[in-house]
Parts: sequence; structure tokens; C-alpha cells
Amino acid sequence: MSRHESPELGAMIGRMLNALVRRAAEGDWEALEALAEVERLAPAATNAALHEARETYSLAELAGVMGVSRPAIAQRAARAETFGGSPVCEHPACVGMRRCRK
Repeated sequence: MSRHESPELGAMIGRMLNALVRRAAEGDWEALEALAEVERLAPAATNAALHEARETYSLAELAGVMGVSRPAIAQRAARAETFGGSPVCEHPACVGMRRCRK
């Protein structure tokens, strides 16, 4: 994937989240569960991305993109290390978990 596709991917995810919000507001409990799962996974995914990006980019560069301090980036990237490298399970719902949730 080209880095130029990332804004389009982000916009698509935003539209998907808006659709889940509308469905949850209409009483679709599975949509609400999906939103809760996104909320749970998003910080871990960001931390993992920061951890990987630290090999290529400086703390200052990452902090500028994220709009936070360099120590905050270092802290989040370090959390990804303690989060656990490869998950035991590869179910989409289990990404980043140490054991299967199924």
C-alpha cells in the first residue's frame, strides 16, 4: 500500500465507524459491540505502529505527527513491547491478545 492511500483508508474507516454509530443508535447491539471492540483495539494498534515506526523515525518526528510530546511517544511505543509480540491466536477478534477470545 502506498503511503498516499493512507488518507483514503483513514476516511473509509471513518465512514465505517459512522455507519456503526448509526446502526447502534437504531438498536443494533452487534454494531455497539463492534464499536466497543474498535475502542479496545485502537490504542494497541497505534502503540504497535509507533513501536515499529521507531526503527525508522525519530521520537520528534512521531511526536509531531501524533501531536504529543516525545516522552509520550516513547511511553506508547514501549507499551507495545510489553503488550506481546505475536498473538497466540490469529482470529481477527483476537489480534494483540495473548489468548484466544473465541
